[in-house]
Amino acid sequence: RRRRAWSRAMAAAPAAPGADTRREQLLASDRRLQQAHQQILDASKTALETEQTGFQVLSDLANQREQIQRTTGQIDNMDANITGARNVLLAMNRRAMIKRAALWFMIALLLITFEAVMYFLWVKQLWFIIAMPLITLAVVIYILWIRRKPS
Repeated sequence: RRRRAWSRAMAAAPAAPGADTRREQLLASDRRLQQAHQQILDASKTALETEQTGFQVLSDLANQREQIQRTTGQIDNMDANITGARNVLLAMNRRAMIKRAALWFMIALLLITFEAVMYFLWVKQLWFIIAMPLITLAVVIYILWIRRKPS
């Protein structure tokens, strides 16, 4: 403000013959000084805007980092759940195989028992002793065979 007032005072003052050149030099210097001052203000404003933009970018990057970390945690959690589910399915499959093997073993044992009973019925002629339990066993096996669920 002082410079502007001084510059206006210099422009309004009457000029002396030798002072005219000096006055022109002072006015030119004053204009250059004002231009330099304006350039400094513009540079300062640009630097402040750049700093604000930088802080905004850093804030956005921090938010993205937090989001990536949360996502990574969720993915690790899903991986653990999938691994647990896979282990449960393997255990279920193992149990099913054991049950299937036990079922085939029981069928084989029943067939061997049935053949032994038939041997004693026809070869040894003891049919009257075990005829009733054998018929009962055959009926039970037939009922179980009809009612079984297909796998």
